[in-house]
Amino acid sequence: MKQEPVAVIDKRSLAEQVYQYLCDSIIGGRFNYGDTLSTKQLAKELDVSMMPIREALKRLEIDGLVEIRPRSMCLLRTPTKKTILSAIAMRELLEVYSVKSIYETIEKERLEPLKALTSAMAEALAQENLPTYIKFDCQYHLMLCSLCDNEFIHRSYKELNLHLNMKYMYDIGIKPNYSQTFQDHIDLLEALEHHSPVALKIIEKHLHTSKKNILSGAFLAGDEESQSIK
Repeated sequence: MKQEPVAVIDKRSLAEQVYQYLCDSIIGGRFNYGDTLSTKQLAKELDVSMMPIREALKRLEIDGLVEIRPRSMCLLRTPTKKTILSAIAMRELLEVYSVKSIYETIEKERLEPLKALTSAMAEALAQENLPTYIKFDCQYHLMLCSLCDNEFIHRSYKELNLHLNMKYMYDIGIKPNYSQTFQDHIDLLEALEHHSPVALKIIEKHLHTSKKNILSGAFLAGDEESQSIK
């Protein structure tokens, strides 16, 4: 009986998998901006050789996300004030466009993932588990931007989250009203279910509040550049 050939993962595809793993870890806030990563530790954790780790980190360096240092170490760059302000503006463009493009025609069944995420967020809030709440908050907005079926919007939003992830936005801003921000997610979902243009007002208000919280945080408060866009 002839055996099927064993699939072989070449170095390039393995490096791609490592790259995607690192991107997901940054977006999810598992790695914090400013952290120093050990290439040896990553290779051990992922059970791969150093080659795909180096290739993946080189791509992240080209993306402007990391700084490769001697002795197999790598620094995850902290976003600059300019990056933060630019990312906030781009986030608004992408999310408002996404809501505008779907609210009139979106099928209810396609909103089920958002509904599941709001349930998970509610449970996290009830348990006062803010890290988990923020993780689901990030997934909610990623899902929202994927619903418009525009690969460039989805790709751009993921790239945006690499440079300014949800966890960091919460870290550098003033403490938000979690109950109100959660209610925004519920209200937006209901507006989308009813194909209501109110969905646009909800997402605009939600993003304005988020921006205000970030600009009022210690990292940006008093900065002339941030004050000019309030």
